[in-house]
Amino acid sequence: MSNNLEILMPVHNEARVLPNLIHAIHENIKDTTDYSFIICEDGSTDNSLEVLTKLKEKYPIKIISSKGKKGYSVAMLDGIKSAKADYLLIMDSDGQSNPEEVSNFWHNRKKANLINGHRVNRNDYMYRKYYSKIAFLIYKILFNLPIKDPSYAFVLTEKKVYQSLSSFKAQMPDGFFWEFNARASKKGFNFFNLDVVHKKRMFGETRIYNLKNLPKVSINNFIGMIKVKFFP
Repeated sequence: MSNNLEILMPVHNEARVLPNLIHAIHENIKDTTDYSFIICEDGSTDNSLEVLTKLKEKYPIKIISSKGKKGYSVAMLDGIKSAKADYLLIMDSDGQSNPEEVSNFWHNRKKANLINGHRVNRNDYMYRKYYSKIAFLIYKILFNLPIKDPSYAFVLTEKKVYQSLSSFKAQMPDGFFWEFNARASKKGFNFFNLDVVHKKRMFGETRIYNLKNLPKVSINNFIGMIKVKFFP
């Protein structure tokens, strides 16, 4: 059985992060398995697409680009639809998902259908941590998944998992992994929690989970959880 890996990352205005991040991931995994990147460039207004095009000359990168912003969940699903490898590692491109952990995911790939990163030292603002704790309690009541960090964008899945979750209608557009994991559980897949080091954001601030947007995002995610639970 072949064991190849694709690494899926959504990108929106991450031009300053991408060169170092792509290089670091490459250095971490290049001697471990055959791998390639799927980068979903989601209507960036900086020069992210130009940077990616240049990086493609050096690294194995497939670019899926959009002139307008489709949104996080739609970009993720577009990337999942294009994946073909035995395993798919999904991670954010802001630098908080530690590239040194990529091989750690790979070495633990046989432990479950989904390997879920768990931030043991979450490097976020306190208000985001409080929000996540409250959301986690609601999520636990609704779905009772054995996942310590269901919102974290650092997940390795087997091919049969991501292929079965490539075309759902996203009910939580700002909570993709809450929904992805819940739907995986509904299909009978199992999980393994992998403790990882969480890094500080390299540049800028979060554009979704900031203090101004949090009330709206919280309401939308709660409604989305209810829809996923009772109206799949």
